[in-house]
Amino acid sequence: MTTGPNGTRSRRPGALLFPAKSAPEFSKTPPRMDVKFPILGFLMEAEATGYDLKQRFQDPIGFFYRVSDGSIYPALKKLARDGLVKLRMERHGRRARKVYAITPRGREHFTRMLREPAQPLFVFDESQVKIYFADQQPKIALEHMERSRRDDETRTAILARMVAGMRRAGASPVRTIVVELGRAITDAKAHALARLCAQLKREIQMKRRATSRLKPTRTAAVAAAGAK
Repeated sequence: MTTGPNGTRSRRPGALLFPAKSAPEFSKTPPRMDVKFPILGFLMEAEATGYDLKQRFQDPIGFFYRVSDGSIYPALKKLARDGLVKLRMERHGRRARKVYAITPRGREHFTRMLREPAQPLFVFDESQVKIYFADQQPKIALEHMERSRRDDETRTAILARMVAGMRRAGASPVRTIVVELGRAITDAKAHALARLCAQLKREIQMKRRATSRLKPTRTAAVAAAGAK
């Protein structure tokens, strides 16, 4: 416990509850994968326009990596300046569009990046942050948990349909397995939340019953004090 400037006592920062050796790990924010890597990955398969690439990010990779439309074009310009992609203009009637293709240097760069170890998983989950701070209002925590469970159940169903579709279409087994892994993780989280929601409901009910049993005792004590 620590004492604040106004004399109130408070709990120590949460990071100190963990072993000392793990504290530095919590203070570091894992670097986010550069958007240029998946762009090169798509261009390894076929040339594309900026619009084509935006559409590709709606593919299964969208469940694991989010990108804003505004970050794609600056990344393409940087890749072109670095000689990793080349640009050509293609005309369709009066309209012209920019078509990007990967260069040999870009293929080498992508393969080198592909072999590098990925950063460890670090989840930024807003609902879990809100649940953490709802410890004095468990009903609100329960609402967030139930909402998260429903979202995960919906995502699980979507990913399951996606896996089935990929298998029917003869998609790459590696990519199918990645989506299947996402489905399994999301499904496991949904089941865990269902169990934890039931547990929290029981604990809320137990606390409510304990509080209701204390009220008659307190009322009697107040009445007895008033009679003296």
